[in-house]
Amino acid sequence: MNKIIGLGLTAGLAGGIAAFGFARVLVSPLVDQAIGHEEAHAHGDEHEVFSRALQENVGAGVGTVMFAVVLGALFAVAVATLSMYRTRHGIRTDLRWTVSGLAATGFVAVNLVPAIRFPANPPGIGMADTIGARTTAYLVLLVTSVGLAIVAVALAARLSQRLGTWAAVAVTGWGYLIGVTLVALLLPHFDEVSDHFPAALLADFRLFSLLTQALMWLVLCTVFAALLPRVLTPRTVDAHR
Repeated sequence: MNKIIGLGLTAGLAGGIAAFGFARVLVSPLVDQAIGHEEAHAHGDEHEVFSRALQENVGAGVGTVMFAVVLGALFAVAVATLSMYRTRHGIRTDLRWTVSGLAATGFVAVNLVPAIRFPANPPGIGMADTIGARTTAYLVLLVTSVGLAIVAVALAARLSQRLGTWAAVAVTGWGYLIGVTLVALLLPHFDEVSDHFPAALLADFRLFSLLTQALMWLVLCTVFAALLPRVLTPRTVDAHR
């Protein structure tokens, strides 16, 4: 288990560095444009506690990498747990497929679904009166999405012995989709985009923000799957062939 978690930390570190580099090159210029647009329409001057350079180089870098490292550790625990379950029940599949499936599930549950309902906003968008309610609604959807995804993965693992892998994934996948859609529809809607904010800038920011998260998951999954054979014992390798 310690080796698996160490692998998760390494893969998370790689994913975080890749995500930060991508965001620094493609997202930071969009943030600068949004800040410039906000300042052009501001009615007063606001003192900047931390410089923009410090925020985009140090703050964003440390935050992104730390998040990815923690995510990598949690991902490793999920892989190890599912691997032990499948080994105990004699389910023989290439563990790298399990890694890929869990990474795809993680991206959908943690990033894609919340972003569809509550997409990321650049500086200059949002109202102080609704920021608390919007954050709460986002967290409710995030927790629900992750919780339903965990249930779906657990049920798919159990049903795969009875229905087969693809049928089990289809059944639990539809269950997750229906459940998370119902919750998303019940949450409040927030229309905080002003008419004068450039639509193209907003669309680019949201797209590249989501692509940053997708890249992080992709690198994490790739590094984890590539290095996995080095940390598996011969017995574990044989069990998954």
